[in-house]
Amino acid sequence: SLVAADRVHVIPNAVPAPAPATAPPPEAEAFAERTILAVGRLEPQKGFDVLLRAFGEVAASRPEWSLWIAGEGPERGRLEALVFDLGIEDRVNLDGVVPDIAAAMRSADLFVLSSRYEGFPNALCEAMAHGLPVIAADCPVGPREIVRDGIDGVLVPPEDERALAGAMDRLMDDPASRERLGAAASAIAERFTPVAILDRWESLLRTVADGDRS
Repeated sequence: SLVAADRVHVIPNAVPAPAPATAPPPEAEAFAERTILAVGRLEPQKGFDVLLRAFGEVAASRPEWSLWIAGEGPERGRLEALVFDLGIEDRVNLDGVVPDIAAAMRSADLFVLSSRYEGFPNALCEAMAHGLPVIAADCPVGPREIVRDGIDGVLVPPEDERALAGAMDRLMDDPASRERLGAAASAIAERFTPVAILDRWESLLRTVADGDRS
């Protein structure tokens, strides 16, 4: 059966304030001067193949930048093969699960979400809360509810490696824009505070309860 649109309520996840700073993760020692970070399970949904090809387009002209994909999953073998096919094995870190992802975010200079589809991507929210400039694929749902394009991040069409490469290239070459976007992004912790989200749940539950009594 169909559910009337006016009976559907969408409430986002809460975004906690960043944890206190800790030492950078050991993986950061192998990074180039600047780092692009991506986080997620290594599976087709996350579009890491798109990200790798996009990075491959700009890597040669940006030798000071490296790419770190933090996560593990069934696509590891295929992604590792793609890294070697693209000739960027000395610029890409695929070290698996990172115990302290907050420390990784504090070590990075740019965050990319290259997903083919999403729900409400917590990793994107966490990166923004840490003040990282972000580029996100404009999936049918999710990122557009989080990122205000051009204000606190950049949205690109999903599965469009050329568009993604172009956005990465522009931000990699523009520290002022990265600083501006990152500063605006950090306000997400105020937009989606746990208290504000709990208030929305309480309001919804009260509305439902009042309806049942009427």
